[in-house]
Amino acid sequence: MKKIAIIGGSGEFGRVFAKIFKEQGFYVTITDVDFEKAKRAAKELGVDVKSNAEATKESDIVIISVSINKTVDAIKEVAPLVREGSLLMDFTSVKLEPCRAMEKYASKGVEIIGLHPMFGPRITSLEGQVFVVTPVRPKNIEESNWWRSFLKPFLEKNRARYIITTPEEHDRIMSVVQALTHFVYISVASTLKELNFNVKESRKYASPIYELMIDLIARIVGQNPWLYAYIQMLNPYTKEVHEVFLKKVKELREIVSKGEVERFVKIMGSAAKHMGDISTSMGRSDKAILALNQELKKLSNSIGKEVALKHIYSNKVHIGIVESVNPEFVVLKSKKGKINLKISNVELLDEDELFKIKSRILPKEVRDYSILIPEGADENYIANLIKNIDKRIVECRVVDIYRGEQIPEGYKSVTFRIKAFEFDFKKIDKFIRALGYRIR
Repeated sequence: MKKIAIIGGSGEFGRVFAKIFKEQGFYVTITDVDFEKAKRAAKELGVDVKSNAEATKESDIVIISVSINKTVDAIKEVAPLVREGSLLMDFTSVKLEPCRAMEKYASKGVEIIGLHPMFGPRITSLEGQVFVVTPVRPKNIEESNWWRSFLKPFLEKNRARYIITTPEEHDRIMSVVQALTHFVYISVASTLKELNFNVKESRKYASPIYELMIDLIARIVGQNPWLYAYIQMLNPYTKEVHEVFLKKVKELREIVSKGEVERFVKIMGSAAKHMGDISTSMGRSDKAILALNQELKKLSNSIGKEVALKHIYSNKVHIGIVESVNPEFVVLKSKKGKINLKISNVELLDEDELFKIKSRILPKEVRDYSILIPEGADENYIANLIKNIDKRIVECRVVDIYRGEQIPEGYKSVTFRIKAFEFDFKKIDKFIRALGYRIR
């Protein structure tokens, strides 16, 4: 069993991966400067907790998962302790300086791979998520034993996507993908605050694109501000990107103030051409807009019906009758009472999932039926027919076959045990008689 140490493992991101690695059969140890916090997290996750030095020395794979501004210091502390033949990685959102530090402080026999998971700690699955891989030692990723034996199989098993590049290219691209995007969204949010603009009220007037933009802005500003500050300030290419952006903002502002329509149109048209395949982008954004109303429409059509709603963050499933729906909330009524759920936080499960969940959690009623059937009849086939009468029947199996004086010649008495929930067993009687068999 491979041993993994996550330095800073009681943080939000460290906990996500500690849980995933533990569930997939690795021995996981987490650390934190706040040892009591680490102990609480370890108990909750079912993993071990040790000091940085102990965890590093004992592990096959050491992952640095601390705040960006503390990453290089953490590397300086633990990299020299990583055993030769082991793997050293980091989860940082910038790559150039952490990768240089890992290469500088780790002994020559240690493999080094920078890794940037391109998602936040709110995810519930790695499927479809993107990882940027920046190999350091060896620089050719295919020469890495740990890439072939651990990281690549792990990513492929979890159906994650990955991109292999250099630390320099990573930071250059992230200066736009992350730094510029966050900079723009945070600037818009700050502008709305400065204007004392009523965002909630504005949604009543909103186009779907505006709704989507507001949700994306809220998603950014609602997360860890320290992380986003360091992404801006520690990427070496951010300053250059900011300067170009501010130059274009100033230029557009002047064009608008002077009423230069043709110049505005020319800039917008030129930018559109540079964006590439506009039709594909339109299609993707159309899907995103459609998704905003799809759940609401489905729930509105389910009023008075029983549904199962899964919380997308906690994975808790709520089952009940839909009593009312508005653009923000759905009210479910169950035996335990009423519950208000935010529509943006839940997923409506299909009917098959609803039955699967109910079959697991609801109490079952068990009944035995002794049926006279011809000697040549296949009792297991009949059991399967009964099982398929209704989804609420979770089991039907043969528990006894009797042949004796009381049984007519050419017949056998077969006892079927039927287990079901919320089921009218009169359907069984009707079905058996419809087959021409007699219940004893």
